[in-house]
Order: sequence, then structure tokens, then C-alpha cells
Amino acid sequence: MTITAFIIDDEAPARRELRYLLERIEGVTVVGEAANGTAGLKGIRETRPQLVFLDIQMPGIGGLEMAQFLAELPEVPLLVFATAFDQYAVQAFEVEAIDYLCKPFAAERVAKAVAKAQKALLRRAVPEPERGEPCRRIPLSRGDAIVPTPPERIIFACCEEGEVVVHATDGRFKTRFTLNELEEKLAPAGFVRAHRSFLVNLDHVLEVIPWFNGSYKLVLDDRARSEVPVSRYNAKQLKSRLDF
Repeated sequence: MTITAFIIDDEAPARRELRYLLERIEGVTVVGEAANGTAGLKGIRETRPQLVFLDIQMPGIGGLEMAQFLAELPEVPLLVFATAFDQYAVQAFEVEAIDYLCKPFAAERVAKAVAKAQKALLRRAVPEPERGEPCRRIPLSRGDAIVPTPPERIIFACCEEGEVVVHATDGRFKTRFTLNELEEKLAPAGFVRAHRSFLVNLDHVLEVIPWFNGSYKLVLDDRARSEVPVSRYNAKQLKSRLDF
């Protein structure tokens, strides 16, 4: 499949090298590049790429902050962080980057990142009715034990320090699934994506609180009365599902 890409990096040599490697991959078209987050956001809105390669440390808007802006777009592009610093990998995956490349770039690693993006885009293209029936059990783990858990017992799932943690009525669990995979399995059971890092069971929502700039917070019915952010991008879907 073809894929469109955009590069944001304040170093011109890094942009040139990454563009060169991407343009050698069949089916990849680089539709633009930018030297900072402000210009990058403008270019992404104009070109609507499917994949963004994003540096982390840049003047002005940094890469992690930039990822939050991109999450609010009507069409959220896939993210690959491309940086000289390896200490931000956990934060990168918390905003659901599909890959993390360290400079200097290697052709094989860039190609692998593109292949991941192509697979993710193919999953996005699956029509909603083909996602199947609701799962009867989700395998969760607590220590060495595997706990088959019905969807109705799951309150929410979130990314914590690079791992997906599931909060259920009987405690916290880990899972081998990504949030995207959990969303595909649990959407028919009444789960919605409130935020890039949160998947919520609507049956466990106690309150919806307006927050700022069109976003909201959800108060859930677990013992801790957990609060989950709702991004502006996801607010429309939430409103339609809760009829408000």
C-alpha cells in the first residue's frame, strides 16, 4: 500500500537523510517537512499525511508536546519519533508512537518503521462491522497468573510507563494487548477511546465534567473514583454515545 509521510526535525541534515531513506522505500511519498513544531503543525494540516516522523528536542514546541496537538486533529496521523536521545522511549510509547528511531538512521530500521505503519493503517481500514462480536473474556495477567476477565468487569485501560494496565472491579492487571488492540476487541461491548492513552467502559462512568478548550474529564465508579481525561478529538464520539 502507498503511505504519505511528513518529517519534523530542527536539523536540516537529519531531515535530508530521513527523506532520502524514506524515498528509497517503494510506496512511500514524503509530502512535506518542517524545522519546528509550529510549521510542522501547519504543514500537517495542509498535507494530511498518514505518518509523521517527529524529533523530540526542538526549539519551541517539543516532540512530546507536538504529539498532543496531533492527537486533536480530525485525522490523527501515526507517529514515529526520530531522535538522538534514547531516554524518551517510555514517554513516546505512552502517546502511542508506533516506533522510536535513534540517530543516525539506519535504512533497515526506517523500513521497519514504515512496515509497522502500513500494518496499522490496514487495521484502521477494516470496516467497523467486520471487527466481530464482543469478546466474552479478555486474558489479563497478575504476576504469573492469567485471569480470563469478562468485559463488564473492566473499568478502564491506560498506558503507564510504556505498559498497558487494565483497571477492573477486582484490581489492576497487565495485558499483552496494545490499547488499539483492546479497543478493537472491546468496542462492541461499550468501550470508547477517551484519549490516546485511555480506553473506558461507558457502563462505569459516573460523571462527565467539562474541563477546558472543549475537553472533559470522566469520573469512574471504581473505589478510587478515578478521573480520565477526554481529548477534544474524542469528545464528539463520547457525547454521541452518552446522548448529551
